[in-house]
Amino acid sequence: MVQSEESLRPLYRLMVGSGVVAILILALGLATILKFAPPGQASGLKARIVGVYPYDPATHRVTGPASTHFPRTQPFAAKVDWSSLPGGVVVGARWYNTLDEPVGGVGPATAASLAATGALVPAMTPPGLHANLPGNYTLAVTRYSRGQPVELLGREEVLVERNG
Repeated sequence: MVQSEESLRPLYRLMVGSGVVAILILALGLATILKFAPPGQASGLKARIVGVYPYDPATHRVTGPASTHFPRTQPFAAKVDWSSLPGGVVVGARWYNTLDEPVGGVGPATAASLAATGALVPAMTPPGLHANLPGNYTLAVTRYSRGQPVELLGREEVLVERNG
């Protein structure tokens, strides 16, 4: 009888050790969630994206009508109605290409300062390329708190066509 208890001791220690490791992993996961997505951060704000327009990098102005499709050689920029947000809210906007790489943006800054400058959000052609990569480009307008993005306020997608 004594020998059977001794043969179970290593298995028991393994089970207790596994349980401790599982509790540590759970605690680390919860701490990560609380740090990067603290509760109570949802404000209910929505950013109004007016549209995405052809963009002239030389004059820093949009031209022509809004569109959701652009040829590869056509730069584009989004107009966001920054005045639709409370002036003291810290916001930013970023374009991401089809590879989820940031390719342009503004902020973070207060909505009032972006509204005062009429800040457009241009998508820039990556260095070393003569045209944008084809695929979907996503604009994300986010609210910041303590220097970190905490809430998505608006989103827009455009397609950069392979031919053109």
